[in-house]
Amino acid sequence: MGRLDHRRTWHYEVTASPAECISAFAAAFNGKGRLATRGRWSIRTAADSATAAYEGRTGIAAAIGALSKTSGQEAETAIGSEVTFKIDGSDAGRTHCSMWLAFSGRSGIAGLFGATSDANIIRPYMQAVAGELRRLDPQTQVQSS
Repeated sequence: MGRLDHRRTWHYEVTASPAECISAFAAAFNGKGRLATRGRWSIRTAADSATAAYEGRTGIAAAIGALSKTSGQEAETAIGSEVTFKIDGSDAGRTHCSMWLAFSGRSGIAGLFGATSDANIIRPYMQAVAGELRRLDPQTQVQSS
């Protein structure tokens, strides 16, 4: 994923059951993230979908936000951002699924130009989904649109 790839829809084809794919998504968002870019997430799952709702920064990222008014404002507007994961179908033992940032906050001048609040924290968790799916199937196919 590149700097703006959190704005894309990610498509996966995995040799795994839909339930295993949902569990992989949840595992990615329950992970720790990177040292300076950790976030807190609440995960809701269903048989054919899951949603991760951003609850805010943790660790060093939270401390940095407390020191800067601009950073703190960005952190506040990011709370409630949601990443959605959906099972698109399954055939011959392969599951087709997709993931996208369904809702995100914007703040400041950068927000006026479409910048996503706390994208640097959201993006690594989205990247981790492909890693979790590859644990299930090293031959996982990943595409974006």
